[in-house]
Amino acid sequence: MGARIYLNGRKTGRVSETQSIVSSAETLMSERGLTISEIEQYWLEAGVPRGAVTEMRQELEQHLIEAEAEGRTLVDVVGANPGDFAENWAIAYRGGRNTASWAEVRSGSTARRRANRRDLWMYGTGIVAVLIAAAFVGQGGSDVDNEIWRWLWTIFAVVMGIGEMFTAGFFLLPFAIGASVAAVLGWVNAPVIAQWLVFFGVSIVSMAYLRRFIDRQDEGVQPVIGANRWVSSTGIVLDDIDPMSGSGMVKVDAEEWRATADQHISKGTRIVVTEVRGTRFVVEPIEKA
Repeated sequence: MGARIYLNGRKTGRVSETQSIVSSAETLMSERGLTISEIEQYWLEAGVPRGAVTEMRQELEQHLIEAEAEGRTLVDVVGANPGDFAENWAIAYRGGRNTASWAEVRSGSTARRRANRRDLWMYGTGIVAVLIAAAFVGQGGSDVDNEIWRWLWTIFAVVMGIGEMFTAGFFLLPFAIGASVAAVLGWVNAPVIAQWLVFFGVSIVSMAYLRRFIDRQDEGVQPVIGANRWVSSTGIVLDDIDPMSGSGMVKVDAEEWRATADQHISKGTRIVVTEVRGTRFVVEPIEKA
């Protein structure tokens, strides 16, 4: 007889042993992927060219794979302090520029400062565009042009609004808002140039606000009791994960979750959860053996 025994519909023996081995392998893979992502993020914050970072990451991944095959651990490769390891490798590229510390990168403070600068630029650009548009509003516009543009803006706003219902990340919503305001100007016969300026201005301001809203939501909502049980769980990507737009959905244990990652991950890719951040999963693609 084989070594497999069935109790209450569940397999034990060799099957349980195999499942334990797979689970351990996935946990190690998750730890390795998280460390690599943190080191990669530090290199980017330290000013290492993106192309060089890609090559450095690939080389580091290869070193870790070879070390694992030889029975060595992650610490054997990067040392007890990954920050020192990352700094020593990046120093040749950094030059004389001041960079963030390892602790700042890991805490997310550098990312928040960068996001604040981005938002200020977007708010400023949007407000300037709206103010310029306001100077044109009183001049009136061509009835023929407005007859066309008012309908184009209205249709565009509706299409963007419907599209937002089928996507994640509020990527289309800012354009729907901008087009809606531009449509209002079209219906009151404002000049076309004012409509375009308002469209760009309102869209930019809306995008900056929504991105900040999403960031606050992710930071402010604490994981519910037991949420960390999802860490090391595996699943599949339902909608492409794009860290730039903030979109992405995954399915883990029959449940659908919003997700983010440090890289673009395509639909259908197997992933492992490395962290629960607010209302999202932070995931990594599972490397194929």
